[in-house]
Amino acid sequence: MAEKAPKITKIEPAIASLPIRKRVAAYARVSMETDRLMHSLSAQVSYYSDLIQRNPEWQYAGVYADSAVSGTGISNRQEFKRLIADCDKGLIDIVLVKSISRFARNTVDLLETVRHLKEIGIEVRFEKEHISSFSDGGELMLTLLASFAQEESRSISENCKWGIRKRYESGQPKNCICYGYRVVDGKLEIVPDEAEIIRQIFDWYLAGDSCYIICKKLNASGAKSYYGKKFTGTVLSYILRQEKYTGNMLLQKFYTESHVSHKERRNNGELPMFLIHDSHPAIISQETFDAVQQEIARRYGVPIVNGIAAKDTYMHHPKDGKKPKSSYPRRKAYWSDEQRANHAEIYKSRETYRHFRYDLSLFIKCETCGQNMTVKTKYYADGTTELWWECFKHHRVSASTERPKTMQDAALKKQIAAVLEIPEFDAEIMEHRLSHISILGDMLTFHFRDGHTVTQQYIPSKRQYRRKAEK
Repeated sequence: MAEKAPKITKIEPAIASLPIRKRVAAYARVSMETDRLMHSLSAQVSYYSDLIQRNPEWQYAGVYADSAVSGTGISNRQEFKRLIADCDKGLIDIVLVKSISRFARNTVDLLETVRHLKEIGIEVRFEKEHISSFSDGGELMLTLLASFAQEESRSISENCKWGIRKRYESGQPKNCICYGYRVVDGKLEIVPDEAEIIRQIFDWYLAGDSCYIICKKLNASGAKSYYGKKFTGTVLSYILRQEKYTGNMLLQKFYTESHVSHKERRNNGELPMFLIHDSHPAIISQETFDAVQQEIARRYGVPIVNGIAAKDTYMHHPKDGKKPKSSYPRRKAYWSDEQRANHAEIYKSRETYRHFRYDLSLFIKCETCGQNMTVKTKYYADGTTELWWECFKHHRVSASTERPKTMQDAALKKQIAAVLEIPEFDAEIMEHRLSHISILGDMLTFHFRDGHTVTQQYIPSKRQYRRKAEK
C-alpha cells in the first residue's frame, strides 16, 4: 500500500515584517580651535546624535568630527577619512552634513567624494542647502554651491594674509618659538643657559667644526634642544641661520602658497619682507652672525640672500652623462673642482681633522694610491665582531698597482706595540712617536716623527674557529 504524501499548509505572518533601518552617520567640522567654535562643534555632535537616535527608521552609526582643520584638503582630516573608510566597508547608508562648506571647501574633493559614495549606494544629505546626492539635479547644485564655498575660503584666506602683512608693516611680529628665548607678555626674553649654548655653537662653527661635530659635543655634554631632545644637524642648521639672535627680526621669510594646498614656501623675493631692528635683546653680535653666514656660503657654495645663507641640500651630480634619480634633492654645483679637492684634503689627515672614530683612523695609508685604509666589521657565528682594515678605493684610484692586504685591527695594534717597545698598544704614544704607517702588499712601514722608518712584514693573528653558541 502506497504511503500518503504529507500535507503542507502555509501560515501567513499575523504581524507585518519590520522595515530595514537605515544606518545613518553625521559629519561635523570646525576650522579653528577657539572656545566659540569648539562649542559649535560640540553642539553639532549633540544635535546629530539626538536627531538620528530619535528617528525610528534610522540606526545610529556615529558622528565623525574634525576640529581645527581646514576643509580645503582631505589629508589632515582624520575623522573624514575614517568616515569614508567605514562607508567603503558597508557600515553606513546615509551621511548627514550641516552644510557643503563643512563637508569640503574644495570643489574637486567634494564632487569626487560625493560621486564615489553615490557609486557604492551611500546618500549624502546637506541640511542647510536641502540637497541630497540622490536627488535629480543634486550634482549640479553641489557643483555651484561648492564653487561658492571654495571662493569664500579663498576670500577668507586673502583677508587673513592682508591683516598679517599690515601688522608686519607696522612692526608687529607674530609670537615665535626660538631656542634661547621665551615669549613673556608678548616680548622675547633671553634664557641664560640656552643663550650660552647659542654662543658656543656659533664659536665652534667659526672654529671649523661641522654641524655633526657640534651635535656630538652638545649631546655628550647633556644639552637639550627646545623640546628637550637631542640636537640634530637640522636643528643646528636652523640655529646658525636664525637672525633673531642678533636682536633683529626678519618677517615674512615664508609664505603659504595657496589656500588649497597650504604648502609653505621660502620667500625668495616673491613677496616683500620686513626687517625690525632692535626688536628684542641680542644673544650674539651682528658681526658674528655675518661671519657664520660667510662661512656657510664658503663651505657649501650657497648664496647669501637678505643677509642669510641659503639652505643647502644634498648634492647628487650626474656621472658619465647619466641623470641622478629623480627622487633625490639636488642643486646647482656651486663648488669648483679645486674647492672640492681642498675640502676633501681636510678629512685625509689627523693634522687637519681630529674627530675620528677608531684608534687607527687616518693613520694607516696605502703606499701605492695614497688613500687612507678604511675599517670594516666582520660578524662571526658566535655573535662576536672584529675590525679589519682595507684600501676600499684602491681599484678606483690605482687599479694597476698591488692592493694592500686586508689586516686585522688587533694584529696591527700588537705589532705597533712591539715596534714601539711598549707592553701594550697605546694610541697616545703611537701618535706621539709615529706620523703614520704605510702599507705595500703585506709589508708595513712605520714612519717615526724623528725621520727614520722601520719596515716589517705583517704578522696576522692566529685564526680561531668561532663556533656558534648552543641555545
